[in-house]
Amino acid sequence: MRSTRVTLRDIALAVGTSTSTVSLALRGNTRISAPMRERVRVEAERLGYQGDLAGSLLRTANPRVLGLLCRLDQELHFTYHERILALAWARGYRVLVEGVSEGHPAQQAMGLLEQFRAQSIIVIDPRTLEGVSAETARVPLVTVGQERARAGDDLVVSDNASGIGELVDHLAGLGHRRVVHLEGPAGVSSRARRQALCDQAAERGMGVETVQAGSDLDSGFRAMESLVEAADGAWGLPTAVVCYNDQCAQGAVIALLRAGLSVPGDVSVSGFDNSRVAASRALGLTSVDRRPEDIARHAVERAIARSEGDGGGSHLQRVASRLVVRTSTGPARPGRT
Repeated sequence: MRSTRVTLRDIALAVGTSTSTVSLALRGNTRISAPMRERVRVEAERLGYQGDLAGSLLRTANPRVLGLLCRLDQELHFTYHERILALAWARGYRVLVEGVSEGHPAQQAMGLLEQFRAQSIIVIDPRTLEGVSAETARVPLVTVGQERARAGDDLVVSDNASGIGELVDHLAGLGHRRVVHLEGPAGVSSRARRQALCDQAAERGMGVETVQAGSDLDSGFRAMESLVEAADGAWGLPTAVVCYNDQCAQGAVIALLRAGLSVPGDVSVSGFDNSRVAASRALGLTSVDRRPEDIARHAVERAIARSEGDGGGSHLQRVASRLVVRTSTGPARPGRT
């Protein structure tokens, strides 16, 4: 096994050419003939050559690099991450990903992306930038969320109203007249979903009661457990529960099942985000799909436009959400509307 790093000079000696020719060939420069480019590629692979990515990013005038700032412990963020990487790669762009966590704050993550010359940065949820001032970020931002991280940057919004309107129609068609909304953590996203639900329900004459919950399984479980205890039996419960997201809904379903109640026989439960857990056969959760593929496509398009000097000002792109119906919602039991 080699104990030293393979260099361009090693490849040049093996092929019988100059290091400058090897460098151009590995970059696919058409000044080098196709046969020579292929010989260099094969020899580089045989020797186990690994390019100096950091060095090349610092040397080139147009690094074609996008940054992505997200929270990889959240399923929706990870879904966006997967889509964005694939879409950017197809356009010839690298994506440098920094996951924000308690041990890796946003300020540090943003600094690393800028050091590696990210020409624009996609931010999943402006809350990801907590601790980063508007003056600190020195590159254009494209935010996926309900509000811009910074005035003048681009925003890709999931339109809650369309999918929630379909959900309200679905529940009304099943005979539900009153729903409980298990609300998410305080913030713009939670307020937007609650407002969309209240507005859509009011238009259809459906009552909405809001209960504070959260965004994870345990918060949904605790909120639903409290509702069951206070109701003293299925007849005191609402016939339908609309949850902030799918993880919250999963907790609510578990709480109902542990109480000896059935879903959807006693209570219909729906979520938001159409996650993998929602689509699983084990849960079969009715959920609002935010269409992450379309959101990621718009985010990548705007990030590339900004990196290439698009001076057209900030853009707002709305992506309609839609309902995916599964087995967790059903008819309201007669006499319990």
